[in-house]
Amino acid sequence: MTFEEVLHQYRDVYYSFPQSLKTFLGSLYGNIPLSIRFGKHFSIHQKLIEQFENGSSQFQLDFLYNKTLETLLFSQEHIPYYTDLFSQYGVSPSMFKSLEDIKKFPLLDKPTIKTKIDILHTDIAETPVAYFSGGSLSTPTKYFLPASSRAKEKAYNNYIFSKIGYTYRDRALLSRGREVFKPHKNTFWEHEPVDNYFFLCSNYINSDVFPLIHKKALGFKPKFFIGYPSALLSFIKQSRRYSLSPIALEGIIVASETLYPDELRTIQDFFNVDVLTHYGHTERNAIAYRINDKHYHFLSSYGLVRIIDEEMVTTSFDNFVMPFINYKTADRAIGKTSYYQHSDIVRSIEHIEGRTQDFLVTKDHRLLSITSITSATTTSNRACLAAENIHAIQYIQSDIGKATVLLEGDNINTEKIAQEMNALFKGAIDFDIQTVKRIDKTSRGKRIVCKQTLDIDSLHAQERHSQNIRQSVEDLKIS
Repeated sequence: MTFEEVLHQYRDVYYSFPQSLKTFLGSLYGNIPLSIRFGKHFSIHQKLIEQFENGSSQFQLDFLYNKTLETLLFSQEHIPYYTDLFSQYGVSPSMFKSLEDIKKFPLLDKPTIKTKIDILHTDIAETPVAYFSGGSLSTPTKYFLPASSRAKEKAYNNYIFSKIGYTYRDRALLSRGREVFKPHKNTFWEHEPVDNYFFLCSNYINSDVFPLIHKKALGFKPKFFIGYPSALLSFIKQSRRYSLSPIALEGIIVASETLYPDELRTIQDFFNVDVLTHYGHTERNAIAYRINDKHYHFLSSYGLVRIIDEEMVTTSFDNFVMPFINYKTADRAIGKTSYYQHSDIVRSIEHIEGRTQDFLVTKDHRLLSITSITSATTTSNRACLAAENIHAIQYIQSDIGKATVLLEGDNINTEKIAQEMNALFKGAIDFDIQTVKRIDKTSRGKRIVCKQTLDIDSLHAQERHSQNIRQSVEDLKIS
């Protein structure tokens, strides 16, 4: 095991140390080269990224084919679930002659993982490490990844962040991940010397202690701000509320939440720097980035990405613990997409909307995306949720045609907003507007924009079916 793999197991002990001791130990460890801390896997992937990104089209296609074949062969030989499934479907790695042949292999989804986890992983090649995701939706989904996956992730993230000028251990504000606050000591921040991050507690940015948080952040003299879009937007709103000037930065990196177009413009206009949006997920099958409003560029040496009915479907590379083959991510690809030549393997996507559950269902079973709802209610001429006293918004739906809208803020006229929203969406959804002191986030400070309990996947399939029927009827009329 590498230094990082060993020490990562004891991170909670390290976090409990007094700040002075953390500063001493963390600074010493942080200055050790990443190639030593993370071991050979970091160096391998660091070199591989450059080779792939600078390689010819044929080199890239050959690489993708060989890596996919490697995943298929390992899965059939060592993962009982795939051994049985391939036999059931009458497929085998020997049938994989080109990248197009990945279509022949069955899909994998989260419900299957939850019920088949015991036969979906192995420890024959590497030590399995348990990860969890989806806790904000329902029961968290458990995955196993190889211990070396953290080294791979670090190499790819460093490469991506460098695209906006970030160098590892540059001074950066961080408002995502571990929450740090000690109200009894009036501290809502913490310096993490290993990566040289200054943590800001996202749960207190919308509180009356913000001026103190802003003062501490300014004193750190950061070059970058890394965080959830919601944390950045809260920081901006509170800065305006207290008439505080923007902190001078060299760039901003956002991740883990869907960044809507109007939110991107707000961040750009306030800080006047480039914004890099990072896309990844717990399963570590796909990774991408975009700068400002450009398309998401996928680093395909990380894993294979396809699109089926607007949903991103991935196949993992380098995972010899729990391989993912044609895995349904529940993330939606929106807009123009470019592919590798003679394949359906994705190079870039115009926009990634996030979970397929981020829709509200109208009375007539149409699907309204949270993207379009956010645009209509916060940036249009009839915007009704753009007031400065509204700090956070959450949509909740359990019945078709009805939705509860939670608003975090002060002195909000819920009656007026309900009337405006019902008029804006022409009665397609009956909105119940409620104010709350605080909208809950996940344990890592991540916002939950939409809590949807309806089966959106089924409704989405029905909607596509209806559209196809309508199109067929129109085609007949034309002919």
